[in-house]
Amino acid sequence: MQTKITKLDKPTVRYIGKRLRAALKPLAEELGVMIDLGSCTFWTSNCRFQLKVALLDSSGKPITEEIDSFRSNAKLFGFEPADLGKEFTFQGQSYTICGLKPKSRKYPVIAQSSDGKNYKFACRIVLGALGREVPDWL
Repeated sequence: MQTKITKLDKPTVRYIGKRLRAALKPLAEELGVMIDLGSCTFWTSNCRFQLKVALLDSSGKPITEEIDSFRSNAKLFGFEPADLGKEFTFQGQSYTICGLKPKSRKYPVIAQSSDGKNYKFACRIVLGALGREVPDWL
């Protein structure tokens, strides 16, 4: 690719993103955090990348917004903060609670299946699967 960019198009923005990711990797390792370069919006003369930075827990996994949200909002949704990381079974499949998206009214609970995919669940389903009484207001 040429050194001087004169126009932003999809391949050029992808190239910039690739270079940014490579530049951010050593910085993340040096600081002991996770740095994620997210989506990009671009026009012919400018672009904007989303950048997320997260601390790492004791096992080296990033502490996501959904994890923070679960810890601080669990009781509002009928859970306990200690429910984060608990396993439950739904339709014969095992899931682990990994976060909460409070703005998602119908399916705020984020859980990960054994194959690593994330799924959204209603609070009633997860509370029931944990053997908990489901509050009337849910």
